[in-house]
Amino acid sequence: MQKKAGESLLFLGNPYFYTEKWRGTDFRYNPEFAKNGGADLKEIAPGIIVYDNPYGGSNVTSITTDEGTVVVDSSLFPSKAEQIKTYLKRIMNSEIQLIINTHYHPDHTFGNAGFQSQILCSESTESYFFQMSKSYIRNVINRNALLKKETITIIPPAFTFPESYIHISGNRTIHIERVGGHTPDSTIVWLPKEQIWIVGDLVVHGYHPEIVYDSDINRWLDVLRRLKKEKIKHLVCGHGDVADQSEIDQMVAYLETIRSLQQYKTDFDGILSHLENDVNFRERKMIEILVESLKTILL
Repeated sequence: MQKKAGESLLFLGNPYFYTEKWRGTDFRYNPEFAKNGGADLKEIAPGIIVYDNPYGGSNVTSITTDEGTVVVDSSLFPSKAEQIKTYLKRIMNSEIQLIINTHYHPDHTFGNAGFQSQILCSESTESYFFQMSKSYIRNVINRNALLKKETITIIPPAFTFPESYIHISGNRTIHIERVGGHTPDSTIVWLPKEQIWIVGDLVVHGYHPEIVYDSDINRWLDVLRRLKKEKIKHLVCGHGDVADQSEIDQMVAYLETIRSLQQYKTDFDGILSHLENDVNFRERKMIEILVESLKTILL
């Protein structure tokens, strides 16, 4: 897919994820935070917690080790990150050691500043951070009204890697690899012993995925087929509930259908009508994201 004339170099984020309706149980407004972390907390293994938003916001994962906590992705909101940090300190008695970002999109990285910790990412993700100018940040904020209550600062990473890296922290071994697909910098994080894979927006559970101008569907499918061969007990998706390996099949089928539709570019309404009959499309939430994705691919 080619970038269209006049488009920003970087994806600005999809406003459908960030309206008041979808924010739901975001930490900033949840009075029960002190009791339960302010969202759906899922301890999928001892010391490994997924903080998910049941209204479609991006997921954050904390991996507590003997030497501190590693956090994967940070959400759109620094205030949410600050409260996760508070939760980890008060309840888990652990300081955040490191933040890992799965890709550059604002809903996975703008919360970085709230953790006030060192960042590890691929060199590709770092290159996107360097492009996040004040005007880019302002444009993202203008698309997402709730961000006007936040202080957004782009923090440069302390550590980068070209393609892959193994981070050892206390009793945990964490593998990190840039694989591409959803974005050129899409990165997966996994713990082999625990069989936990954190895959960012390469897999989205129960919601339509964002397919943007720099998505490579063929590469995306290759990555998913590789994941099918791995031993996965818990699959942490970029959005939606924690899943098992079967969710990869749903994502493969979704993308294969999208790819097959590219030959019918002249019949946009007909495509939408066809997809209404496909349960893999019909039962996913945020139809607006599908419409935006189809426009990106077909128009």
